[in-house]
Amino acid sequence: MERVRPAPLRPAPPRSALLLTAAAAAAEETEGGGEHHSSAWACACERAPAPCVLLRPVPDWSPAVYDSDEKSSSRCGNLLYDVKKYTCCDRNVNEGAHLSCCGSTAYNKLESSCCNNVVTVGLSQTVSSCCGSKAYNPLNQICCGGSIQDKTSAHTECCGSGLYDTKKQLCCKTQFIWPKETDNHVCCDNATLNSLKQCCCDTDTLKVENLDSPCCKEKSERERTSLPYASQPVTSSALPLKGNRQMDPEGSAHSETPHCGLQPYCSLKYICCSGKLFLKTSDVTQCCGEEPYKLSEEGVLCCDGHLYRSQPAGSLCSGNVPYSPHNCTVCQEHLHLPAGQQCCGQKTFNPHEEICCNGHGHKGTADMTCCGSHAYNASSGKHMCCSGHLHDLTHLKNKEEAECCGPVLLTSKKEQQCCHSAEKTLVYKTQPGHSCCGHWYYSMSLWSCCAGQLIPKPTHGLQTKIGELKFIRPLLDYSKSAICKWPVLLGTVQSVAVKQNKRFIVLQEALEVNATVKSCGNSLEVGPLDHCLFPMLELGRTYLWTKNKPNEYEPLADVTGLTTPIHTILSLCQHNRTCYIA
Repeated sequence: MERVRPAPLRPAPPRSALLLTAAAAAAEETEGGGEHHSSAWACACERAPAPCVLLRPVPDWSPAVYDSDEKSSSRCGNLLYDVKKYTCCDRNVNEGAHLSCCGSTAYNKLESSCCNNVVTVGLSQTVSSCCGSKAYNPLNQICCGGSIQDKTSAHTECCGSGLYDTKKQLCCKTQFIWPKETDNHVCCDNATLNSLKQCCCDTDTLKVENLDSPCCKEKSERERTSLPYASQPVTSSALPLKGNRQMDPEGSAHSETPHCGLQPYCSLKYICCSGKLFLKTSDVTQCCGEEPYKLSEEGVLCCDGHLYRSQPAGSLCSGNVPYSPHNCTVCQEHLHLPAGQQCCGQKTFNPHEEICCNGHGHKGTADMTCCGSHAYNASSGKHMCCSGHLHDLTHLKNKEEAECCGPVLLTSKKEQQCCHSAEKTLVYKTQPGHSCCGHWYYSMSLWSCCAGQLIPKPTHGLQTKIGELKFIRPLLDYSKSAICKWPVLLGTVQSVAVKQNKRFIVLQEALEVNATVKSCGNSLEVGPLDHCLFPMLELGRTYLWTKNKPNEYEPLADVTGLTTPIHTILSLCQHNRTCYIA
């Protein structure tokens, strides 16, 4: 085995160089500003086997400041703004962070749409279409001839600038609408014909003739002789054999012999590292990127595909760089002194005085909790956390009206409708005669909904039920009272059965969570649920269930994405309890 040279550490410059500023640093393009500026980067770090950490830009210009926090500032035109509070669109600063741009206006794609730089409020861009500069819901409307029109049925399409029902009518030459007498009727120029009895003959003009006419017979013969021969798929049994091994179409034989690149080798004697073959010197030989090493070697450390030797005992990896935790603290490849500190993102923090939220440290007390990268007092009633997005409630006249719709805050239940599915949670402007089916907002005159699936009206052979549809929302969208008032059940869906429009679900390893956690056995059948009113539950996903009647549960929230759902529930319902360490 070839001698492995240790991969070089990123060189540490002389200390004098570390304290200098690089006046000729590369230009950086800032978010939304669309301009370049030269900036000087201040670099400072201690001499150690770790990369030098770029701290922050030192600009050589003096722009105006727009409510900017120095730690999270960026440039928008000639303004500095806080990216945690605002969005820059075409050199205009808009209130609200991480929004999308529609020209110079910022908007939220989950509750608005952008068409030709014009924002339509109350309809999410994820489900809308554009008709000129106006967004519309293609489920219930259609754009014909540049005009938005309400559909008359779920099968409505455009015929020129007019509408027609594809189930009942034919549109010929994009202007003539004829009744569709049978499914065999088709267009022939501006007329219709029954394809079982007639054909469309192309003579001087298109005209309808009977199938026994010379023209139709000649056309039928032409079409028959022009049909291509069907290609036959090659089955595995038809592949040629070489010895006892079957050959693939390219001619190579299937074999269990391992290959290193194109070269076969014996895995008992050799090891293949990223396409390079090495002789094994031990049964514990492993690969680190392109180089082999033995687990029994002292001082060897493999960091993200880079092999290092002669490392102190107990060394760890930070990315692809080694360090000793006894000499310093490394947070995401950023070096800090002294050793033994706790990390919060790239920086250190004191867990006795601060709270760490997604890599951002905040001064806090026992009442503080995280919402995304922000910290807030959940019991104060001044803020609401919606799927990691923190909303200020102090400006609302009626705070009781506020509720979450995914990451969006609803402020008026009369004017806003929230629709949920496993894929999306969207906000719509409330309209009469409309209802939710999963994340779709549909016209009840065109569609019906069963188990979260849209069905065009009229329905045939399926009994749909009119009633209050049930939603499965993210756990943290619910208020404390909805979760903590009654015992709840946690269980993973193992099997689903439908009997006479009633659904029964078998849950695997269900747990009842109240003040304590109690096992319900290896499997538990719950139900019945109304099959049409409840969305479909996916096998293998874990849901939170609430009691609606004695011994009857119904699904409330999907908790599959939560790392520790039991901890989340107990933290929500017992937030005022504190662990004391002697």
